[in-house]
Amino acid sequence: MDKVRIREIIEEIEKFSPLYWQETYDNSGLILGDTQKDCLGAYICLDVSEDIIDEAMEKNCNLIISHHPIIFNNLKNIDYNSQLGKIIVKAIKNNITLYCCHTNMDNAFNGVNGILAEKIGLINFKPLTNDRIFKDENYLGGGALGELEKEISTKDFLIYLKEKLNLSYIKYNSNKVKQIKKVALCGGGGAFLIEKAIEQKADIFISGEIKYHQLLDNENAILLAEIGHFESEHFIKERIVAILNKKFCNFVPLFLKEKENRVKYL
Repeated sequence: MDKVRIREIIEEIEKFSPLYWQETYDNSGLILGDTQKDCLGAYICLDVSEDIIDEAMEKNCNLIISHHPIIFNNLKNIDYNSQLGKIIVKAIKNNITLYCCHTNMDNAFNGVNGILAEKIGLINFKPLTNDRIFKDENYLGGGALGELEKEISTKDFLIYLKEKLNLSYIKYNSNKVKQIKKVALCGGGGAFLIEKAIEQKADIFISGEIKYHQLLDNENAILLAEIGHFESEHFIKERIVAILNKKFCNFVPLFLKEKENRVKYL
């Protein structure tokens, strides 16, 4: 079997969603490790934990690709007894490379928001904002706007949304909109785009996280629906696997972390 270096795997991901697409506050890209080593296997997950490192080791993977970066803010020290420190130390000791594709993948046309649009069945899908920094046709930017093929009642749409995304809950405000046709969305923490959704006259704005007062303050302006951060983004793992399968499926074993939210609801 031909050998594939870790850097080749990374290059393929960055063709789909270049690192320069990430937001200025983000830390996408190589977190730690040696990209010149041969890739024995790649393990794809949403978040990195000690358990993820253990599972990667069990499957003989020396590359973990996550959506969220484990090092997000400035790192001034590494406490071996902290949760982050234990992950870093275990990865280094076991020669595991950690790589993440976060907001650059969010901003891709077929990234987080594109997948949500597909799952919901939206048509006429386009960017929610007009401030697209990059002219690449595969660049979407934060947030997206689309339409349902047919207008349906709000109650029926929320039930439909819950079924399509396999949600345990939907939190929404008491806006009196009766019918849903025009849908705005942003996976993860997308509440900063509420005003954009209002400007675009969307019937509903869907995001992973919306604060309590944002729900209340906008109840006369737009229907807001919070579906959960994990629930809005975990599908991106499938997209990463699909990207890599096109080129590396015969050379590098790819493993997908089964859907499991570490934040529990009772």
